Amino acid sequence: MNQKIARLLTGTLIIGFGIGALLDALNLLSFWQAVGSWWPLGLIIAGILIFINDMKQYIWATTLIVIGVITQLRTLQVVDINVFSLILPIIIIGVGLSVLINRSMTRKNVRVQDLDNISAVFGGTETINKSSNYQGGKTSAIFGGVSIDLRDAVIKKEATIEVFALCGGIELKVPREWRIQSHVFPILGGVESKSHSEKSDDNAPVLIITGTVALGGVEIRS
Repeated sequence: MNQKIARLLTGTLIIGFGIGALLDALNLLSFWQAVGSWWPLGLIIAGILIFINDMKQYIWATTLIVIGVITQLRTLQVVDINVFSLILPIIIIGVGLSVLINRSMTRKNVRVQDLDNISAVFGGTETINKSSNYQGGKTSAIFGGVSIDLRDAVIKKEATIEVFALCGGIELKVPREWRIQSHVFPILGGVESKSHSEKSDDNAPVLIITGTVALGGVEIRS
């Protein structure tokens, strides 16, 4: 549910941005002038989207929101501080907290779970799944990367993976005999399949990939 809300908000914001740019081109709205004053709201919204998509990534969500709030106050001349001198220390603190609490910057897991729920925010994660009854799951990459190795997993009939990539990448390694069905909605992104699982065997296991990719990509390979 959280990924659906995040995708809905992301799509709505992109459409709204496009409409604003169109109205500016038609001289009906000073959109770009407003963007010049309110662009830090984008950082705040990004932090909120990260939190909605995966509450476990509250550290990075909070970091973006704090940077966005401070930058917005500086842009509106509410405070008089050097914002850029604060950004690096805040990010370093966020990295340290992430390593101590989430240990999510770079990790490699081997699991046999039937359902995966994997996310990466400003970092990377690599998972090898050897489930004997793999059923899919949810995967998200926000300014980060996720790699899932399913070459030793078994699908009895079909499995569905719901993906959400925002300025990030998702790699799926699958057995050659699997049939891949992609129903991913790309927004300035795409899905690339390098898998050789194009056999016409109707009894072959099916991996269905759904979700949204915005300014990112999904790569499927054997």
